[in-house]
Amino acid sequence: MIAHALDSKPVTKPATLCHLKRFNPALKKGAQVNFSKAAGDYNTHAHVQKKAADDLFKLITPSACNKNKVCVDLGAGPLVNTDQLKSLYGNVLSMDLSFNMLNSCNKGDYKVCADMDNLPLQSNSVDIIFSNFAVQWSANFNVLLKSLYEVLKPGGQAFISTVVEGSLNEIKTAFAAVDSHSHINTFNSVDYINQSVQSSGFNVTNTISTMYTDKYSTPLQAIRSIKAIGATTQNTGKTRPGLLTKSALKTACAAYPLINQKACVSYHVVLLSLTKA
Repeated sequence: MIAHALDSKPVTKPATLCHLKRFNPALKKGAQVNFSKAAGDYNTHAHVQKKAADDLFKLITPSACNKNKVCVDLGAGPLVNTDQLKSLYGNVLSMDLSFNMLNSCNKGDYKVCADMDNLPLQSNSVDIIFSNFAVQWSANFNVLLKSLYEVLKPGGQAFISTVVEGSLNEIKTAFAAVDSHSHINTFNSVDYINQSVQSSGFNVTNTISTMYTDKYSTPLQAIRSIKAIGATTQNTGKTRPGLLTKSALKTACAAYPLINQKACVSYHVVLLSLTKA
């Protein structure tokens, strides 16, 4: 069963409903629609996301006492990390903005369709927050971190990976040949991420800056890979109006920078291991 958050009152049980006040309704709705459309194909194309999840799991220290802990998989998508999280923690609550993502498989004991920018969780109610390749969709990462700190119990931990500035530069370069509009998201800088962590109250156990790269045979495959995982909602006001024409797409493909005859898509990522004091 998937619970929808329909009421602003914080709750402790996944099945309780609560309302979401979104910071940007249009952006959130767009992200929800695009990720829902990609639910069926996500696992096939999310290569980089899987690499990041593997590295994020390496930051977790297995312990027998973890079996008594409650973990929230924030931005769970089609529950790709559910099995591994359930092997580590006693209870796993999968939370995502997209109903279709959550409903795409039968894994998971608890599922909540909710907005990370208005968590339907009470203060000091969960032990672990796990979030892979999701928090870049937050309207305000600084505020989100403080919310995560609030809902975690004292001594609780957050394991987070987030895409940062410099990502998708190949696609940005390709579309610069088309027009001056933005065709990719604006991502937070590493400095902003670090400043937000410092002001959140968390103790930093580990922080890693890295880059993951997907390689494709053609520029068109590289460009389409973004749509295949649902990451096409843009958070900047300089987006191109209307649909991209075949001519514009051809121009972008011709301008796509190649490395050893491969079209790469690079993601700059920060991985965080945080503890609530």
